[in-house]
Amino acid sequence: MKKYKMAIGLFVAIVLIFSLYGFAARRNAKRTVKNVNISFVNLYEPIISEKNVNKLLIQNNQEFQKAPLEKLDLNLRETELRKNPMVRVADVSLTIDGTLEAVVEPRKPIARIMTVPNQYLDADNSLMPLSSEYTVLVPLVYGYKESYKNKVYELLQAIRNDAFLKATITDVRLNGKGEVTMEVRAYDYEIVLGEVSMIESKLKNYKVFVAKMIKDNALQDLGKIDLRYKNQVVVVKK
Repeated sequence: MKKYKMAIGLFVAIVLIFSLYGFAARRNAKRTVKNVNISFVNLYEPIISEKNVNKLLIQNNQEFQKAPLEKLDLNLRETELRKNPMVRVADVSLTIDGTLEAVVEPRKPIARIMTVPNQYLDADNSLMPLSSEYTVLVPLVYGYKESYKNKVYELLQAIRNDAFLKATITDVRLNGKGEVTMEVRAYDYEIVLGEVSMIESKLKNYKVFVAKMIKDNALQDLGKIDLRYKNQVVVVKK
């Protein structure tokens, strides 16, 4: 009799478990996305809007609102985000309360390459198209070639990582030999860098010289600052 009661109890427990599972499954099948939360990380300058990311996530708004949570393909939505040329990294997840969360790291333009069509060079040293939503204030690069890629990137990173140079250098121009001249904001003198070598030393000499010229109120008299010679700054006045 005791064994009989135990068997009945076990059967009832199994039926109860499966009933609860079925109830939960039916309940989950009716649950839909309640909210979409988008956050940007490592944002340098905006190149893609939250609205655009939202469109990539939702795709078809009516279908999205009606779709049960269990049928949402998060991998597909991640893939769609990562395919966008403005996006570097994207991660899509779903919370217990039905919120679809997207964490997006945009790409970081560090220069505008003045080719046809114009492109950006990003912080990973890769070319990317211009943003249709935002214009990024970065140096303009003329005469860019694939063979100059690493040297140009090295120079741009040196400019980007120095507050003074970043604020003042507007144009980087390369000739057929890959030699560089640069232009600055507010003044019309030219910086002759020459070969992209000894960058740290050349730019340090430039900054020391400019600081002295600012003190003497003489920058407006300069036509060219030549940094090609080791430990020397050669100046040509207007």
